[in-house]
Amino acid sequence: MISIEDYLEDIVGKAMRGKGLSLDKLSDLSNVSKDSIKELLEGECNESVISSIAPHLDLDTASLIRAGKKSWRPEAVILDGVSIYNTPWNDMYVNSFLVWDPSNDSAAVFDTGTNCEELINEVQNRNLRIESIFLTHTHGDHIADLPKLMANFPDAELYTSSKEPVEGANLINCGHQFEIGILKGTAFLTHGHSVGGLTYFIKGLDRPIAIVGDALFAGSMGGGMVSYEDALRTNRQHIFSLPDDTVVCPGHGPMTSIKEEKQMNPFYPEYKN
Repeated sequence: MISIEDYLEDIVGKAMRGKGLSLDKLSDLSNVSKDSIKELLEGECNESVISSIAPHLDLDTASLIRAGKKSWRPEAVILDGVSIYNTPWNDMYVNSFLVWDPSNDSAAVFDTGTNCEELINEVQNRNLRIESIFLTHTHGDHIADLPKLMANFPDAELYTSSKEPVEGANLINCGHQFEIGILKGTAFLTHGHSVGGLTYFIKGLDRPIAIVGDALFAGSMGGGMVSYEDALRTNRQHIFSLPDDTVVCPGHGPMTSIKEEKQMNPFYPEYKN
């Protein structure tokens, strides 16, 4: 079972950094002691403290409390045509994905993780033909095994954002359309965590899927390393606008769905009932 990527302390830390709120400033705004906030940032689930600081971070209180209690994880996803690979990177894990058309042998890879050996074995066992390799973004953990992947599938075309070029890759922009057999895909620019992060929305399986990189996690999102505001905005524009039954395939943590993220993700309070 793939672990949840972010809990209470991670979410609050990302929101504080994204909004430029120091410990002193958040303490002043919320009338909560700095020591209490520090304890929360160490993982202590104090519901009173959470209720006091959440509005100042534009986070949903109930969802944040659930993250503190570690009481939620998304429903397990089993979908013919998609496999996830979870490989170690320092003290965390990173995902890559294999997507194929179940009606034929056409397939594509999305990111590489740190070791693509299991993915290569599955391609061989299923007798699939890798036509394309798509990168969600070019942070090291997501492309660590790219040379090996390309060496094993030399006929595959490599695609990446025009804002994050890689040698030998086809550069694509928001709105780029592609096919995997009879599956139809569109790339959307969901930047903010990285300069040119892409989300790949694919239709044609039993459920639509969105391979989002670090734009969104189950119950969280990637840190706004480039722009927190842009990360929130482009997620709302291009990810939360997708159908509720869309399977979200994130760069870290378990797969989830648009419906579950609307209900459970603290960063998007406007979708809560």
